[in-house]
Amino acid sequence: MINRFLLSRLVQGILVLFIVSVVSFFIMDSIPGDPALALYGNQAQKLTPEERERLNRSFGMDRPLHERYTQWLGQVLQGDLGKSYREGRDVSIILKERLPNTLLLFACSMPLIILFSMIWGIKGGLHENSLWDKGLSTAGIFFASIPSFWLAILGIYIFSVYGGLLPSSGMTSLQGGGGFLDRLRHLVLPVSVLTVTHTGLYARFLQEKMIEEKNRPYVLAARVNGMRTKDIVRGIVTNALVPYVNYLGLTVPSFFGGTVLLESVFAWPGLGDLLAKSALTRDYPLLMGAIMLIGLLVVLSILITDLVSFYLNPKLRRLGANDVQ
Repeated sequence: MINRFLLSRLVQGILVLFIVSVVSFFIMDSIPGDPALALYGNQAQKLTPEERERLNRSFGMDRPLHERYTQWLGQVLQGDLGKSYREGRDVSIILKERLPNTLLLFACSMPLIILFSMIWGIKGGLHENSLWDKGLSTAGIFFASIPSFWLAILGIYIFSVYGGLLPSSGMTSLQGGGGFLDRLRHLVLPVSVLTVTHTGLYARFLQEKMIEEKNRPYVLAARVNGMRTKDIVRGIVTNALVPYVNYLGLTVPSFFGGTVLLESVFAWPGLGDLLAKSALTRDYPLLMGAIMLIGLLVVLSILITDLVSFYLNPKLRRLGANDVQ
């Protein structure tokens, strides 16, 4: 059963990546710009029309759109993402340099988000209509509504410009030498912003699911039959965690999307910063590579989420793969 479940999810993931590639490729073709603009910036205006046309021809931009997409897709299937217009290097090499930095932010932020949102959501769900519940609800809405880039700028002003306690940008500093403590100091602000802006949303979702589960008939039946409160709470938490895990997986795209602005503000050399810069410079091969890599990360995260839900929820294990859609 698990093999059929995995196969169905893998097929769906491949289909999603294909759709993302088609839509992204066609949208980028409609955006003004060409290799000359990526290579020379504003200086591209000094090129003659013949020079610009020759440059576009050398990059294959003179061919029909469907031919360019077919060629690009064929190269991708062979592991070739092309070369960056601006840097002249393989896109795959650039992505390999940037990917660990974004994953580092994810690996440091997500455990904190999960830990705090679970404590927050479970506590609020078990104490419905209490001051704790109302306070959590208000704080959750407040933190979820704060734009990450605004909080990032505020954090830089308070802790870097005014307080001088933390570095404002980059991953390392010349004085720190790039050691562990230096990296850790550079991580504090971006990880804190990501944790604060995401925890409230997840906590509020889990809190609502806890309240829903607590009011279901099986809880009343368990109390009437004299089941221990400890065991009842464990059952409520376990059942509430299933939709919570699904929600985590489905909102991972918002995490990677949020890092675009956040990495730009903190000059963090990750995929988000690369995505923003390649879009501004019209470096289409690099932009497509970054989009596809982020899409792949999202698909993998959703697949992992589905597997966790599969093992958490007995109903999914009893159903055939065709029923788990």
